[in-house]
Amino acid sequence: MLTSYLVVILIGSVLIYLSTTRPISYLDALFTATSATTVTGLVVLDTEKDLNFFGKVVVLALIQIGGLGYMTLTTYFFISLRKRLGLRDRLMLAESFNYPGMHGLVRFIKRIIPIVFFIEFLGMLALFPPFLFKLRDPANAFFASLFHSVSAFNNAGFSTFSDNLMGFRGDLWVNVVISLLIVLGGIGFYTIYELILYRRGELRRLSTHTKLVFLSSILLILSGFFVLLPDLWRFREFTVGERLMASLFHSISARTAGFNTIDIGKLSEASQFVLINLMFVGASPGGTGGGIKTITAVVVFLAVFSYIRGRPEVVVFGRRLIDAQVHRAMVIFSLAFAYNTFMAIILTELEGIKLLPALF
Repeated sequence: MLTSYLVVILIGSVLIYLSTTRPISYLDALFTATSATTVTGLVVLDTEKDLNFFGKVVVLALIQIGGLGYMTLTTYFFISLRKRLGLRDRLMLAESFNYPGMHGLVRFIKRIIPIVFFIEFLGMLALFPPFLFKLRDPANAFFASLFHSVSAFNNAGFSTFSDNLMGFRGDLWVNVVISLLIVLGGIGFYTIYELILYRRGELRRLSTHTKLVFLSSILLILSGFFVLLPDLWRFREFTVGERLMASLFHSISARTAGFNTIDIGKLSEASQFVLINLMFVGASPGGTGGGIKTITAVVVFLAVFSYIRGRPEVVVFGRRLIDAQVHRAMVIFSLAFAYNTFMAIILTELEGIKLLPALF
């Protein structure tokens, strides 16, 4: 599977290199293709000015492939052709989607892909009016709304506007739509699927996983909002509504997507450190975002809390977590923390920048 992603990145980098409005280095094209495919959102090119229309389409395709997963898309294609999946493929798909067991996995794949495209289609329709008002051109507005809907749901953070979404800082509708798309993509495909089954009455109660996803997501969004708000309150050129929206939007976006409606460089170091921690946690298992995942962070927190209270077991919603789950969460947290710290130190030494920007 890793080889497939590398092939996608290499093909994408060549196409991007050949689809620019000005000469660029191949390294910049490779970086852009890698960032889009891994839905990281870091950019070294101005997507609006440096890429022509075909280049933007390539970035859009890479984001969709990276968000859904190359294997997911190819599997859906083979299922549509009534091909059978081997045990190895089923195991890998179940792991990538955080799907419990094997029963109903094929039906899940067949249902979730159309659901994802439908959500992105609704996002495109919702974004079209404000983008049309800004761009004054239906064709450009259509593509921009499609691009941002896909980018938001897949938690990529790429924008076809040079200033990202800073031009929509005071637009409540755009802020809400983008935020909802980010959250839906970040909570995970299985969580979305389970909610639909529960809503239809096909599921009697939500799983512990889904409950944890919702609890952790809400707590992270609210904590980020209240911590960022005092810093954003000093931006006197913003209205009260813009300060509130910016605090909530960046609490949501920073954790998984990377869109911005304000200049992040103007935030205090404390606020930037908060954003770093939100990025470190990231999305939920099976979601389109990165990070150590919300469930991992919750399990680590509960394990530490149980240890402080002198309890040998970690219990959540009345259910005891097995030791293997706790150990796995601890290992993921420790390795991610060590890796990020090590790479930040390397960046400070090689590039001569401060530690906080390197961590960011």
